[in-house]
Amino acid sequence: MRDSVLFGWIFRAVRKRGRERDLQAAAAWPTVTAKLLAGNVVQRDELAQGTLAQTTQIEFQYYFALGDDFFGGYLRSVPCSESEGRRWLREVPEGTLVTARYDPADPDKTHALAGDNVGKLPFGVWEM
Repeated sequence: MRDSVLFGWIFRAVRKRGRERDLQAAAAWPTVTAKLLAGNVVQRDELAQGTLAQTTQIEFQYYFALGDDFFGGYLRSVPCSESEGRRWLREVPEGTLVTARYDPADPDKTHALAGDNVGKLPFGVWEM
């Protein structure tokens, strides 16, 4: 039991460090307007901090075009309750425009940053 707790903590710490490094790099990447596809209510990511009642997040896929090629990624809400998440899903139609950032060296690497999307959605964006 103790070993699994220790390994779980180490895994989360390594994942958190990698996530922070990726988000720091993404802040310098170019922005692009992306369109949301239909969303889903998903279990809260273990790195997303929320209350005991906030057990879910909303996840949307998004896509954008660069020249003749299409790329995409995922956008997640801040943690929420399941009922709040289902309400937010009804408020965000497919095709809603958001801002994403992409790595010019590899456009398959993308992030939707909270600061780029303030006021565009009825919820805060959790930076994945």
